[in-house]
Amino acid sequence: MSRKQSFNLNQLNTRRNRKMVKKLGWPGVLLVLALVVITYFFTGEDSSSTDDSGEYTLGEFHEVTIDQLIDGDTTRFNFEGSSESFRYLIIDTPEVNTDSGTPQPYAEEAADRVEELLTQADKIEVEFDEGPTTDDYDRYLAYVYADGEMINEILLREGLATVRYTNPPNTSHLKLFEEAEEQAKRENLGLWSE
Repeated sequence: MSRKQSFNLNQLNTRRNRKMVKKLGWPGVLLVLALVVITYFFTGEDSSSTDDSGEYTLGEFHEVTIDQLIDGDTTRFNFEGSSESFRYLIIDTPEVNTDSGTPQPYAEEAADRVEELLTQADKIEVEFDEGPTTDDYDRYLAYVYADGEMINEILLREGLATVRYTNPPNTSHLKLFEEAEEQAKRENLGLWSE
């Protein structure tokens, strides 16, 4: 007569655990356990986070609507379900709000021109560059288009902005902008008229 031996999974696990403890010792088991915990928490966190520079692609346009007009180089747009501040890439316009309370020369003209272009447009879009999509103030950095015309370039061409804040790799349209600024200088427009 053969005697049937019952198989108990819990005993197997216990035997395996005892062997592992004997082989590695308690410090080794604790090290393995620590590595498992660290891997669980950090790989889960890293896989869900995204890199700012890879979220959007140059040449990809995102439709937005106006939420609030701020000045010549900053506008709040409704973007992906929320109101977000956008800073126009590579340009700088004179400040409307200054410590003295008096706007800088051509600040109001730049702000008015942006308002005109945006409010008359049937379609407003933003385009991100190859680098970071936000600045230190959590504003999106973008090229802004009104019915297909880039507002950043228009402001430069009309002498209402200067080329500034050139931070590679967010410089894909830099050459175009420098040419537009040079044209405004040659024609003594806006900021270059004085």
